Amino acid sequence: MATEIDFLRDQNQRLNETLRLYQKENFLKYSTVQKGVFKGDGDDTLENSAADQSFLVPLITEYDKHLEELNGQLKYYQKQMGEMKLQLENVIKENERSELSRQKLHTQELLSQLEMANEKVVENEKLILEHQEKSDRLQRRLSEAEQRAASASQQLSAITVQRRKAASMMNLENL
Repeated sequence: MATEIDFLRDQNQRLNETLRLYQKENFLKYSTVQKGVFKGDGDDTLENSAADQSFLVPLITEYDKHLEELNGQLKYYQKQMGEMKLQLENVIKENERSELSRQKLHTQELLSQLEMANEKVVENEKLILEHQEKSDRLQRRLSEAEQRAASASQQLSAITVQRRKAASMMNLENL
């Protein structure tokens, strides 16, 4: 609101200055009644009215010219704003496309990493299964070896017992 008031004050000053310049340039063209109004010594309302009307025509003409100029500037700025709006929309669309492209690329990278991780998991599961099978085979072999060792130990014990009996019998016979 304050900027509008300042703008209007500025326009009023400009118009007053334009009027003063116009009046100075055209002072010689006016009648004595009008000159009296310029000087400020006309007390007659009819004379002042005639002088005012003669002043109003150039003032209104100058105002109309200024108004046309301002309207032209307004249209120019509106056109520029429209162009800038289109450019901004294009930039926004380009940014969105760029962001979508970046997100798509990032998603593809993540999917690639996930696929590699899944392949490693499958590979590790195979290795674990192979090691488990190997461990099971070794456990069976160990159990079989322990059973053979136990059997051999029993046989050895039986043989040892038989030898002792045989040795005792030989000792008895020799006596």
